[in-house]
Amino acid sequence: MKSHTDAVSRVMAEVVTQLPVPTRLGMLRFERLNEASWALLFLDPACERELGLGASDLCSLTGAPYASLMEPDARYRLHEDIQQQLLAGPHYRVTYTLHTPNGSRRLLELGETFKQHGRQLLRGYLLAIEAPPQRAEPPASDDEQHLFQRAVEQSSSAFMLVDRDGLVEYVNPSFTAITLYSADEVRGRRLSELPALENLSDILFDSQFGLAEHNSWQGEFRSRRKNLEPYWGQLSISKVHDDAGKLTHYIGIYEDITETKLAQQRIERLAYTDNLTRLGNRPAFIRSLEQRFAHGGDKPFSLLLVDIDNFKRINDSLGHQTGDKLLVSLAKRLRNSLGANGSLARFASNEFAVLLDDTDLASGQAFATQILHMLDKPLFVDNQLISITGSVGLACAPLHGEDPQTLMKHAGLALHKAKANGKHQAQVFTEALNAEAHYKLFVENNLRRALTQNELEVFYQPKLCLKSGQLRGLEALLRWNHPDKGMIRPDQFISVAEETGLIIPIGKWVVRQACRMSRQLAALGLGELQVAINLSPKQFSDPDLVGSIASILHEEQLSARLLELELTESLLLDATEDTRHQLTRLKNLGLTLAMDDFGTGYSSLSYLKKFPIDVIKIDRSFIKDIPDSQDDMEITSAVIAMAHNLKLTVVAEGIESAAQLAFLRRHHCDVGQGYLFDQPIAGRVLIDSLRRYPCRK
Repeated sequence: MKSHTDAVSRVMAEVVTQLPVPTRLGMLRFERLNEASWALLFLDPACERELGLGASDLCSLTGAPYASLMEPDARYRLHEDIQQQLLAGPHYRVTYTLHTPNGSRRLLELGETFKQHGRQLLRGYLLAIEAPPQRAEPPASDDEQHLFQRAVEQSSSAFMLVDRDGLVEYVNPSFTAITLYSADEVRGRRLSELPALENLSDILFDSQFGLAEHNSWQGEFRSRRKNLEPYWGQLSISKVHDDAGKLTHYIGIYEDITETKLAQQRIERLAYTDNLTRLGNRPAFIRSLEQRFAHGGDKPFSLLLVDIDNFKRINDSLGHQTGDKLLVSLAKRLRNSLGANGSLARFASNEFAVLLDDTDLASGQAFATQILHMLDKPLFVDNQLISITGSVGLACAPLHGEDPQTLMKHAGLALHKAKANGKHQAQVFTEALNAEAHYKLFVENNLRRALTQNELEVFYQPKLCLKSGQLRGLEALLRWNHPDKGMIRPDQFISVAEETGLIIPIGKWVVRQACRMSRQLAALGLGELQVAINLSPKQFSDPDLVGSIASILHEEQLSARLLELELTESLLLDATEDTRHQLTRLKNLGLTLAMDDFGTGYSSLSYLKKFPIDVIKIDRSFIKDIPDSQDDMEITSAVIAMAHNLKLTVVAEGIESAAQLAFLRRHHCDVGQGYLFDQPIAGRVLIDSLRRYPCRK
């Protein structure tokens, strides 16, 4: 038995001197100075050749440990690693890099702690992970071979020596601890004959692992223990050649990394799974999409982004817990609607992504319509039926994108367009949407500069008393005079300003300009003219809205009764308690509040009851077909009568003909504006233009 062990030891010693696997360098010994450090006490003279420093020189470093040959950060990590391992037992195993006069060396150190004459000592065995320079080495002595054998036997890594035919010649105790096979059970047997080790046999002899062409292979492998329990290993395996260059053995060194792999898998599941719906999340879906493109192929596939309309309203009215349950039910319904060629993920809060393999544009559109119909069916959540709608954006590869980023961008543009067009619809990507997106980006980038470069301008459209013909006031209208594009209309940039939040500083600027103009007109004897300003719903998200308007009125020394704020029906429809409070505070300042474009949205008399409205503005769409449209005349006359009964002032927009003016006068409409009287006038020429109007004093 002893002769066999010695023979294996000699083979192992030969192996590690010629391959990029652990190679014995020598022994070192430390003495504990205190709880924080160890001092080098002894270094095996065999290390002198490898480290390029004499043992006596190293041992003289009384004030510096052996680790002083490393960077400070690496030294600290090494010390901490050893200390942690020694807390668990008398042995440790570490790897690190030393910077020596002969270059950097990557080392494996196997060590143990013991006491001698009351002193706590540490003994380590050094093995080089990288191959040493090629040079003639003297034969290893028996003592060195036995020392190396002992280091291998005590290593926490599994060592395995296999001959060229796959017969196992040697395994160390750590191999037994990992695989549950004893040395006697595997020695002399082929790896392929052991079911639990068959993967190791594949690594040796399967050409895909590269050992057929290269001298070594490193990587992870999956195998089974003797009891068939699966485990993961981190393996370094290399060929061994004799002096004539003939292949004689394979040597493998590996560690059990099962716990690490399981932890990684758990982390990955958490990283790629939506906690609420248990669907894949956005990163998981993007990874899946990237794989589709990586695999290539000519078959088309479709990407659909599904957004639940007005989901915030559901959360606000029913609570977030009910909203979450609704999303879970929706996820199940969407998942059940998919076939074998579809995958689903929760892309954002109330947005889902669907990937349909082998699906062209027509099939994708059909499925988008199917999703809309499916969403129309109410869901039973928390003992109540909840009705919802959805919007869908569709892009098809490779037609609408030949890479993941482009396809996702185009599907997102399609979804955004579907929502902008009124929601509850499906929209296919078109190049026009791309052009629109580029224009919006141009607007956003330039609009930020426009406010500071005095490119914005306020125009004013006169408002006349329809009974007397006197000038009653002005409506302030924002314009953008771009240095290259010329005059840009509000409908081409206001929506972008609202999306980006720029409408808040721009709105404050408009209020100040309008107040300043009203005060200037009064000072010139043109009368006290009330100026009306449109307020965007986005401006009510500004907690300083009321305070800033009050400050501007004070700073410009303008009476609050000369400022009118025009509100949209959408603002009143979606008004929160904060919005109602802001409107009340604005009214308390003494301002006039008007409902703009009355009749175009979900007009309701309840608005007039809930909010302190003073003025109703009839939208131009009802005026333009008068007197040709009997319906429009009846609606307009009814609105005027209703408003007067409620003591409200009525303003008609878009008056362009004498017939329209006559009709409105017959029904006692209070105020009118339109091209029949004047187009919007630039502020810089307003004073001269208004001198022809009779004004109230």
